[in-house]
Amino acid sequence: MKLKAGMVVLSACVTGVGKEVEGEGVVNFARAFQQAGAKAVIVSLWEVASEPAVEYMKTLYSHLKSGKSRAEAMKLTRTEN
Repeated sequence: MKLKAGMVVLSACVTGVGKEVEGEGVVNFARAFQQAGAKAVIVSLWEVASEPAVEYMKTLYSHLKSGKSRAEAMKLTRTEN
């Protein structure tokens, strides 16, 4: 599968958790999307309640829509939520 995605967001619970494979590192959804061509992948390493996760993503997308870079949007979102 080939993707031309600048960013993929997997905002469900523990989407960044995977299995460590000797000689490969951690194998998870994020790695699969990166190998398929996504330039950036945002994942969760913990279980989150639905409402806070929704608010976090709204804030993140709001910053992205206003023209902030992915890194700046993530930083601002972390400090605001």
